[in-house]
Amino acid sequence: MMELIYMDTPKEVVQVEAVEPLLKRKLLVYFLVSVVSFTVLVLPHRAGVSVPIFMIIQTAMILGMGFRKKQIIVLLPIFVLSLNAFISANPMWRVANVFVAAALFGAMALDNMSSWRLLRVAENMMMAFSRAFIPIKWAGEARVKELPMLRRVMIGVGLSIPALIFVVVMLSRADTIFYETVTRLIEGITSLIRFSLVWRVLIGTVAGLYLFGIMYGIFTAKPREIASGITAPKGDCVILSVVLSSVLFVYTLFVIIQFRYLFAPSYSLPYGLCFVTYARRGFFELLFLTAVNIVFILATVWLTKTQEGRGGKIIKFLCMYLCAVTVILLVSSFYRMWLYSSDDGLTRMRLLVFGFLFFNLVGLLFTFFYIMKPKFNILLVYGFVALSYFLLLNLVPIDRIIAREQINRYFGTGHGGIQYVLTLSPDAAPEIARLLDSTSLNTREYANNYFARLAHASATDNWRQWNLAKRRAWRLITISAQNP
Repeated sequence: MMELIYMDTPKEVVQVEAVEPLLKRKLLVYFLVSVVSFTVLVLPHRAGVSVPIFMIIQTAMILGMGFRKKQIIVLLPIFVLSLNAFISANPMWRVANVFVAAALFGAMALDNMSSWRLLRVAENMMMAFSRAFIPIKWAGEARVKELPMLRRVMIGVGLSIPALIFVVVMLSRADTIFYETVTRLIEGITSLIRFSLVWRVLIGTVAGLYLFGIMYGIFTAKPREIASGITAPKGDCVILSVVLSSVLFVYTLFVIIQFRYLFAPSYSLPYGLCFVTYARRGFFELLFLTAVNIVFILATVWLTKTQEGRGGKIIKFLCMYLCAVTVILLVSSFYRMWLYSSDDGLTRMRLLVFGFLFFNLVGLLFTFFYIMKPKFNILLVYGFVALSYFLLLNLVPIDRIIAREQINRYFGTGHGGIQYVLTLSPDAAPEIARLLDSTSLNTREYANNYFARLAHASATDNWRQWNLAKRRAWRLITISAQNP
């Protein structure tokens, strides 16, 4: 028995052999355990230590099924993402972590490490969902003799539902006592049904089917190596040189203005602008131009990487110049945000922007090497840098850093974003506890109210929602209760 599955590219056909009985049982057990564990450990509100426990179970089952390829290293960043729920009570990454983890599971299904491309990862993710019918098919094969009877029963149930609804409605209109009896019966049934649990089970089933589809593809697919035959077209060096030179002329004027007015504040700004107001304007436009420049550089290098002679050298020089200008744009954006934050303090968005600019600069440094030696997968490097930044965000206590900076400003200058700090997650509790020593009665009251809200929110937590940030906050709640 053979079945055809399309993988990697639309034209590539992979033959998959019939699944052995032992592997079939392992995959079915993996599917059922994934559904139950995801529903019980990941989906509860404010899940904590139970999330890394889910990943430990996943790792044990994947290794138990015999996965021995080097792509197993992908489980490491997924486990790091799961640690966020254990070390932090900040919920801002919970949804994003699920999608990033799903993409990393899709990367596990790639043939080899060198073929890591976003399009192939996306194809693997879609193929995983396309295999959702397989467990149902296997269940049907196990009861092949019972299928005709089951089909007839299901048809009978389907026809009975509208008939029952019609009869019940008509009898309820004819007799008030019957109507009240039916109403109480329906209310009793609905009271027994926990719709939130039903919803979690449905989501857990979807997650289990996805994980099953990934593992099924890994253990059953046997792809053939097929040359893509894709070659980079040769770009016209003259045209690209003219375009680059024109753009770089404008950028050079912009850089001169930046060094005169922004980076050298001894000069007076025109139109009566202060430096903070000047810095606030155009930040996101510069960030957008940075992205456009990177795309332009990559496209130009790809079009001319086979060009030799003077034209190729000129293109490389102009691309290096544009890359250097892009670094200056990043520095300008960083300096503008720094001036803005020094005036208004840190927020989550501003701190994330600082980190994004730094890792963007790291990516640009690799771009310099790519311009000179365009033989490595620069998109894979960008992906690795982006994943490293995202993993760092999951491990760094962002809210605590923000609270420390704002509260330092408050004690140092008498003003700061105290109201904003009090909206942060329990990660910020150790810093907010400092406000209990404030000389301002209102500030102490605000801090006590913050800890009272934390105590109320944690009153119904169970072991699955336990994490380190809440443990630290709970100790401070006791201190707050003793110092009203």
